[in-house]
Parts: sequence; structure tokens; C-alpha cells
Amino acid sequence: MDIKWLDDFISLAELGSFSAAAKARCVTQSAFSRRIQALELWLGVPLFDRSAYPIVLTEHGKNFVPYVEKILDMVKVTKEDFNNASLKSDKSVRIVCLHSFAINLIPNLFSKAEDYLKGLYFDINPSVQGIDNHYQAILDNSSDILFAYDTRGMRPSLLIEDKFEQQQVLEEKIIPVASPTLLNNLDNKSTVPYLAYSEQTFLKSVVSPVTEKSKLPLEQVVETTLSETLIKMATASQGIAWVPMHAIKSELDSGKLVPAFPDQPELTVSLKVVCYRSKGEMRPCVSQFWNGLQQTISKLE
Repeated sequence: MDIKWLDDFISLAELGSFSAAAKARCVTQSAFSRRIQALELWLGVPLFDRSAYPIVLTEHGKNFVPYVEKILDMVKVTKEDFNNASLKSDKSVRIVCLHSFAINLIPNLFSKAEDYLKGLYFDINPSVQGIDNHYQAILDNSSDILFAYDTRGMRPSLLIEDKFEQQQVLEEKIIPVASPTLLNNLDNKSTVPYLAYSEQTFLKSVVSPVTEKSKLPLEQVVETTLSETLIKMATASQGIAWVPMHAIKSELDSGKLVPAFPDQPELTVSLKVVCYRSKGEMRPCVSQFWNGLQQTISKLE
């Protein structure tokens, strides 16, 4: 049983309409309906009389209400206690982001914003959860800030997009790179070893259209969810990989990696990196961070 099913139950009981309750819960009506059905299946009894309009609770549903209210009250108190515990001080800014952002982009950005971020404490979570969970964490006050790419697969859904404020941080390039040793040996090979992202990763959806259109004789030799793994393998001459430039600055500067196809700019993907926060009142430390980030970005433009 998923705890969000209980919130779904209360919303439908109060609103009496699947469409209205789904909108209130920021999900599609079909997804909302499946969740209510899953809850009923878990309990083994029908909770709503769907033949009535507005939809009304069955006797089982009425009896279930006090249990749900008690559970949700306990969950709320527990969540608030642990959320408060996660704040090391009233200067804590909780940030969720991609793993590669936490390793490279954010430290570099924060060094440029140092004058504006004095006195703040950062809790940076390079989470591997789905992007929808990241947005929900901000709405639930489990996180304050989200760094993400501004692409269709990583934007907030239409149902909740008006709940967030965003600002563009920078424009990122995803480029094909390889070690000089590998490139020097490609003339003797009929195929090009390709280091790929796994199917469940967002960067796979970004890179695949480029590789498919390129007509390069790519032979996939590995796949992974982490850019860092691809970078290490490319540096070791194991293949060509498409990786974010912010993640390979030191490798490019040292010559361990070089652009694989510098004469084919169409193989480079440009993506905007954006920062999200929840609209409405902010804690002073989050406001300081947000305004400091704006000041830093304006100076970099």
C-alpha cells in the first residue's frame, strides 16, 4: 500500500469527482483512478459508489475515514519532525540534483557565488529517484532547491508547473569525446566502440536521436546510468561517449579526452540547466541562496 493512496482517498471523498480529485492531486485522471482501485483491491472492499453523482462513500468507505485521518495525522507529525531534524540550522538549504551536477557543476557554481552564500549550510542530495519525486519533495518541503536540465522529460508536469519558479543557470553541451589513443587507432577499425547510457536514464533519450541520425558505425560495448563511469572508460580508451562538458573540464584541459568529431557540430547537444524552487514564502536562507544565484548568473552572462 502506497501512502499517497490515502491522500487520494480523502480528496475523492471530499470532492466527489475523479476529475476534480485528480487535478487536486496533480495526476492524470487515469492514473488517479488506478490508484483508487489499487487501494480498494488492497483493502478487499469497495470504498466508493461510482453509480452516484457526485461519487459517494460506501459504508466501507465511511468506516475507513477515521483510520485514514489517524494515519495521515501520524505521518504528518512524523514527517515534520524529521524534516525539522534535517535542517542542521535555519541556514540550511536542501538541494537535490543529478549526480554529475553534485560532483562538478554545483561546486564550480558555488565558488563563483561565494560572496552571496556566506553563512549558509548546504545539504546536497545527488538523488537517483525519478524527477517527479524531486518536484514532490520540494512541494512537500523535504527539499528547497532542484537543479535539472530544461528538457521535456525533466520539466514539472503541466498539472504542477505553476507551483514552481525557475531560473536558467547556464547552457550545457553534451559532446562526443574519446582518448587520443583510441582516435588514433580508429582508422584500423570498421566499427567505433560506443559507451552508452542505460535505457532508464534521461541522457539516453537526449543522446540516442543524435547517434541514430549520425550514421556512425557505432558498436555499443557498455551501458551505465552514470556519466562518471562513461568518462572513466573513455579516458581508458574503451570507447567514445557523449558526456556533459561540465563533467570533463579537467580531462579536456589535460588532454586525456578530446572531442571525437570536432568537424561535425551536429553531433553536439545543447541543454539548458535550470534551478527550481517552490513559489510562495521562502525561508530567509533559501531567499538568500536564490537571490545570490541570480546575482551570480547575471555577472556570468
